[in-house]
Amino acid sequence: MEFTVDDKRRFLACRALLRCSTAAAAGVVSGASAGVLASALVGAMVLAPAALASEAAVGEVSLLIGSARVSHRGGAAQDLRRGAAVRVGDRIETAANGHVHVRFVDNASVSVRPDSVLVVQAYRYDAGNPQGNEVRLSVEQGTSRSISGQATEVDKNRFRLNTPLAAIGVRGTDFIVQTTDQGVRATVADGAIVVGALGGACSAAGLGPCTGAAARELSADMGRLMVEVRRGDDMARLVPQAGNALLAAGAASDERLGAQRGAEAARAGGQQAAELTYASKNDRAAADLLVIAQASVPDLNRPSDPNAQLAWGRYSVGAPTNDAISMPYALARVGREYTTGDGDFTLWRRTDAGAAESLLQSNEASVDFRLTRAQATYEAGGKSEAASVNGGTLNVDFARRTFATALALSSTSGGQAELRVAGTVLSDGKFGAKDAEQKVTGALALDGSEAGYLFERNANGGLFKGKTLWGR
Repeated sequence: MEFTVDDKRRFLACRALLRCSTAAAAGVVSGASAGVLASALVGAMVLAPAALASEAAVGEVSLLIGSARVSHRGGAAQDLRRGAAVRVGDRIETAANGHVHVRFVDNASVSVRPDSVLVVQAYRYDAGNPQGNEVRLSVEQGTSRSISGQATEVDKNRFRLNTPLAAIGVRGTDFIVQTTDQGVRATVADGAIVVGALGGACSAAGLGPCTGAAARELSADMGRLMVEVRRGDDMARLVPQAGNALLAAGAASDERLGAQRGAEAARAGGQQAAELTYASKNDRAAADLLVIAQASVPDLNRPSDPNAQLAWGRYSVGAPTNDAISMPYALARVGREYTTGDGDFTLWRRTDAGAAESLLQSNEASVDFRLTRAQATYEAGGKSEAASVNGGTLNVDFARRTFATALALSSTSGGQAELRVAGTVLSDGKFGAKDAEQKVTGALALDGSEAGYLFERNANGGLFKGKTLWGR
């Protein structure tokens, strides 16, 4: 039976929309046999999903090792093959021996490691309208590496990777994320990421990085650190990498993780490793001799002088609660070098080649420093509250290269406690000491005029912790 041109147009329009029934389709065709056209339309509708899938492809599988499966939105799971199209709504699951690389339309790439699940929630890329771009991925379990592409070059806020516990935004980057039942970890090989614990203002429905004190920024030049969110946490934390585990896990199969980048990470990581060596055994007898001086200013927790020799930099996107001292690490590091730090704060020291000649060569054998700024919190039972530093003393003996310090601490839940620590000052001006109950790690300015340190003090089943700055 012959169809007219108009018949064919109506038929194709109906097939493309997939909104008309076979009976309705037969009814709109003049002179055509309803039964014949209905059969043709049924066949067309069977073929339509494949045609639509091709049109909606946002990437393809560029590498497949072992076994993996893909579940299409509203469809059954099937074995994944190299060269297969990847579409919005696809859920990619790798077996214990499976490893998949996906290359997206904007030249971004994602590798899905063994025993992992990646979901492509949204992927819009238009080079002519970058403000309309949107990349939204989800790693439901396992390990995945993401290298951002052109869709986020203009506006980094158009990217989001969610896990069951955390949200990750990018600053233009190459990063690895691992999610398990216990928590989420992420490392950065290039660029920077912002990780926030889901909950409160950090919603899984959002786009771009979360902000506020619950989020942490991690960049590749921050040394051997990773971001971690454990189950039950309400904020992300920066912690030392455990043997560079996440980066090492993918080095064998990810083509863009080269030897040069690994060497750079190792050199930067040396700074973090050094922190573990200079905290000597606490000389409690020397610390007990100190008389704690009352604070000379009414508010120790106040903004730092941006022109000072020492500055505390923070890794969180927003200022933490009860912290007016720190500044974004990108500002604190300008003209300064890294000295010491933990997963949240680092102490930066102004670089002055002339001052280096006189480091620890003071004419005064012993110097009493004055507490100029201090910030503290008390943590117990998974909760944190503001604490006070009510006074402090720091003595440095430049001739003997020793220090002794004491702080008076208090909070509502922690009550009152004293930190008393004494130990060795190294030739580069770093100092530290610890025992079972307390710890101090810090550094002197190169000209010996300032000092600063991080502290921890166990008390009443919890932990006082914070940071200080001192002057002459």
